[in-house]
Amino acid sequence: MPAREPDVALLTHYRRDLHRIPEVGFDLPQTISYVRQVLEGLVDDAAGHGGKLRIGSPSKSCVCALFDAGSAYATAVRADMDALPVAERSGVSFASEHAGRMHACGHDGHMALALGLANWLALHPDRMSRSVLLVFEPAEETTGGARGVIESGVLARCGVDRIFGFHLWPDLPKGSIASRPGALLAASNEVNIEIAGRASHIAKAELGADALEAAARVLLASYDYVRKLQKTKPCLLKFGRMQAGRVRNQIAAASRLEGSLRSFSETVRDRSED
Repeated sequence: MPAREPDVALLTHYRRDLHRIPEVGFDLPQTISYVRQVLEGLVDDAAGHGGKLRIGSPSKSCVCALFDAGSAYATAVRADMDALPVAERSGVSFASEHAGRMHACGHDGHMALALGLANWLALHPDRMSRSVLLVFEPAEETTGGARGVIESGVLARCGVDRIFGFHLWPDLPKGSIASRPGALLAASNEVNIEIAGRASHIAKAELGADALEAAARVLLASYDYVRKLQKTKPCLLKFGRMQAGRVRNQIAAASRLEGSLRSFSETVRDRSED
């Protein structure tokens, strides 16, 4: 498809196409094919307007597009590609065609915006004061596809000295963009805690080691610790799942807590691991 001025209709077209084909982690063959097809369709338009567009895959399942203005430095714009392993029940005409997978975190919209920007850059190389690198990132929701992109050296090779990311936010008024000085979105870490105890009948509780009680104490102590930490380091820790025991009249021999830590600081993450 030749380049065109990006508008709501074009972005909606991209977003709905991508919403139909959600894929997870690094396993993104249809998504990668779609993104590359759109980008490759812009190469001739970019050249015809005096620009230069190069497309590559610097790391596993990553797609990059460099709109080369010949500058020493470049601005990168990042869009994540992966979906979530959840079933869609929206009933919309463009619902997921892949059972058990859905673009429920806006990544279809992020890609649509980046592809819209690609159209504009292909048509207006004369408006570019520096090169622009579009980075389509895999595995943002799972194992961290960004690490592979960084370690590939593509950012350094392209002279990237600034990078912009964005996230759809339905609570904002239509047509508005929100930002703020400093950190805006926290890093997320999964927290899993396993506790080993010893089973016994509750009538002889003194012979057991109660893993369920231990989990409850760990949960409350963790919340108290984070509340104190929040006074100097913005962070959030919450557990959403606790598992323990098999029957009501037996001391639990094992327990497990699963939660999420959100923070802006590597120090907080390191302390939490300790």
